[in-house]
Amino acid sequence: MGTQAITVRIAGKSYPMTVSSPQEEETIRKAERQIRERLKMYEEKYAVTDIRDLLSMCVLQFATESNENEEKAGSVEQDVLSKLKAIEHALDTNT
Repeated sequence: MGTQAITVRIAGKSYPMTVSSPQEEETIRKAERQIRERLKMYEEKYAVTDIRDLLSMCVLQFATESNENEEKAGSVEQDVLSKLKAIEHALDTNT
């Protein structure tokens, strides 16, 4: 499949994009929905109406979540490596 043109709407503005697969389009559409939901939540929860403020809050939230996920992934990776080393050591001592 070649590229396909799509349009994403964020905060009332349209952004043309190209995607190379249906999976990529679905990922982008999911992100679009998440952004729309977060913007609505912040607007209702904090009574903020300035779109720049709402977008800034949204970006901060997503960046925070991304950093937390990276830290968790690094922790899991270290845990897996530690367990693999323990298994390797156990195998070495039993042979």
